[in-house]
Amino acid sequence: MKPIIGFNRHLEMDWLVQTASWSANGIHGQALKNKIDSLLTPSFESKVAQDKTRNLLFGIWDSESKSVPKSFHSDACKLLIEHSEINIAIHWGIMLAKYPFFYNIVVQIGRMTKHEGLFIYNQLEQRVTESYGDTSTIKRCLQFVVRTLMNLELLSNPKPGTYQLRKSISINHDNVIAWLVEVSVRAEGNSSKSMSAIINDPAWFPFDINFNENRLSSNIRLDVHHQANGTIMFL
Repeated sequence: MKPIIGFNRHLEMDWLVQTASWSANGIHGQALKNKIDSLLTPSFESKVAQDKTRNLLFGIWDSESKSVPKSFHSDACKLLIEHSEINIAIHWGIMLAKYPFFYNIVVQIGRMTKHEGLFIYNQLEQRVTESYGDTSTIKRCLQFVVRTLMNLELLSNPKPGTYQLRKSISINHDNVIAWLVEVSVRAEGNSSKSMSAIINDPAWFPFDINFNENRLSSNIRLDVHHQANGTIMFL
């Protein structure tokens, strides 16, 4: 069975912000698609490229998505409104939760940048093609993810083939942290995950997050279990 990639276009921050704003204001389904089309039309000459970009933005922010509960999406919209200064963390979280390919790519980037804060693109491509197959489709989708991270100003490109992390973004709000804990569980398609695995998840590389089980009470979908070898978060 071929893996479903889904993340097949690069995204701009302005597109994510506007799409999320429409979604937070109750626009969904075909009406949301129409809004996104009107947003994208000035930026595209290719109808195929525009359609793919629209479908990706729609997949990320449509409230009718079956990949996550409506309450998860609703909380994301509330957090965007309440904490607009760190909206990048909410966009990041919902992309992690809905697009396993995106999650797996940023996990690899997080691992590669852990010590020196930079990575070589060819080495990333090698790791990704080992997991997903050495195809032109996989390589293009990888390029789209990395370009999106550049567009979101999470990476810089100091020289050809080398990418560097920018300054990490601090996340200190309890309700945002509680939602991101849920993101980490959902991103791997599981119903549970240890708190230590959540804290050490390489996918958080753009952020400085003080995960703490005492900061999770705002998320009623989380169930905290204490076991001999640590704390487990259940959905």
